[in-house]
Amino acid sequence: MALVIPGVKGHLGNTDFYQATMKVRDLVQGVRSASELDEWTTMSIEERLQRDPDLKRVKEQIAPYIAESKDRFFGAMVVLVYKGEIYFDSLRDWVSNKAPRAYQSVSDNIGVLTIDGGSLIMLDGQHRLLALEKVIKGEVIGPCREDVPNDDVCVIFIQHESNEKTRRIFNKVNRYAKPTSRGDNIITSEDDRSAIIARQLLNEGAPLGVKARGSSDVIVEWKSNALAVRSTKLTTISAVYETVKLILKSEGVALDPNNRPSEEELNHYYETVEEFWNVVLDGLQPYKEALKDSSRIPQMRKDDQPYSLLFKPVGQLALFRGLIAAKRDNRLVLREAVRRASKIDWQMSSEIWTNVLVAPSGSMLRGEQPPVQGGKLIHYLIAADKMTEEEIADIQREYNIAHGRDINIDESLTLPKPIAEIFPTAVGA
Repeated sequence: MALVIPGVKGHLGNTDFYQATMKVRDLVQGVRSASELDEWTTMSIEERLQRDPDLKRVKEQIAPYIAESKDRFFGAMVVLVYKGEIYFDSLRDWVSNKAPRAYQSVSDNIGVLTIDGGSLIMLDGQHRLLALEKVIKGEVIGPCREDVPNDDVCVIFIQHESNEKTRRIFNKVNRYAKPTSRGDNIITSEDDRSAIIARQLLNEGAPLGVKARGSSDVIVEWKSNALAVRSTKLTTISAVYETVKLILKSEGVALDPNNRPSEEELNHYYETVEEFWNVVLDGLQPYKEALKDSSRIPQMRKDDQPYSLLFKPVGQLALFRGLIAAKRDNRLVLREAVRRASKIDWQMSSEIWTNVLVAPSGSMLRGEQPPVQGGKLIHYLIAADKMTEEEIADIQREYNIAHGRDINIDESLTLPKPIAEIFPTAVGA
């Protein structure tokens, strides 16, 4: 049975294409994924790997967004008409000579699209197609599920001309598609509570809303996930986002990035995070100086400076982890934990950080583990006098592992002296 729908004809390079809309129910029923293409087996490993669907992402991210969001929207999908024919009847013959000139000038490219026979193959949009299918089949439930089948989706149809051309289009469409960066997602998300709060922290009057010296921009790098050597930014939006997640999680807040909480809840969460950040910024002298004059930050961030780790995102995440652990079960109030943290040796070259936050070569360690191990060490340094023997033994084990030692075989490494031992009077020990 032929598919007959209104459409618009276009031309790009040596390819004609036709843009139209389809109901989701018809799209799911009539379009096959790219992996079902007969020529799939002749494609290169690279081409095939590019399009192997990420089913976890489909089930946990895309499908819930479609099923739960009233504001759901996504761009056009590209569909190949394979071994079928595309016929296009323009409105030119139906437009009266008495019609306005503007109508006559566009009527050649507006008309009715008829697709007869063959198969419809999804070249770009298979993750969205699979997500829509899961929603329609009831595999993913949400308040908008019943409305989804009647949604209109934008589809661009192209005619299969040869295997070579199809593979080339298939490869280029996906190779040059650039996913949004982590920073972009944080800046634009309206459902992820941690992202919303991270942005609010950069507003005027907020803890991180201070303008960088000589700039109209804030002191947080939000255009990149890294800090340049000469950057006058204190940290990155990605690091701020992670601290928000850590703080909210420690307060028992569920971190659902796809479910926007109420405004009342958002205000409460923000106040909690704002207070935490204010205490940290006010309690650490290097941060106070940086906020007062951000032009000093590049010098303070240099590896040989006394507080260099406090100006590295990895060190900042470790700090927040350590502070959160230290205040757990009300063992230390946050202000006291920060006061103790201010007495830690934060220089990158300090031996206490080697193999924890800093590689033996002197460069920062990368990955998810360094902030975790660094946070545990900071927890010990500022709250050892509040920890049980079992907890200290766990820290010792982690410290040995970080240094490549087996606590059950090798002699344990000596943990650095905690602040309570180095400054007993200052901490009231």
